[in-house]
Amino acid sequence: MTTETTPIKTENKDPSLESFALKFRKVLFGDDLDGFMQLFNTDAVWTFMATGEKFTGIEEIRKASAKAMTGRVHTKDFHMEGTNLFWSDEWVCIEYLHRCLAPEHAIISGSPKAGTEIAMPICITMHLKNGKIDIFNEYMNLATISGVKEKLFS
Repeated sequence: MTTETTPIKTENKDPSLESFALKFRKVLFGDDLDGFMQLFNTDAVWTFMATGEKFTGIEEIRKASAKAMTGRVHTKDFHMEGTNLFWSDEWVCIEYLHRCLAPEHAIISGSPKAGTEIAMPICITMHLKNGKIDIFNEYMNLATISGVKEKLFS
């Protein structure tokens, strides 16, 4: 399978949004749960658009994020590859190809067998309020993960 990617692009030179966008990419791609959680407002809402699952408030978001981060294995060959990063006004968007391996003890519903290679384009849009995320919408096609049908986290 050949995957083409384009370099990360930035638009709209608002320094606070640019700083936030770059920090978000760093903590996401680094699987930094604590750094990731520091970017959210306490009343934020994360909607997993593919299934409609919603996580409201910092504790639900932390639990779902921890589950997502332990539900994948990254290596030098399997990692997140950024394809686009941009922002405007109070919105930030990141697009990336998520390449990973299913772990031995998967905790995400319907996960494929251990060692299965996964390559999935993902888009995340975020609205910022007071410099932190209050709306987090994640888009992906679940058909790229064998066995996942209706719910990913529950």
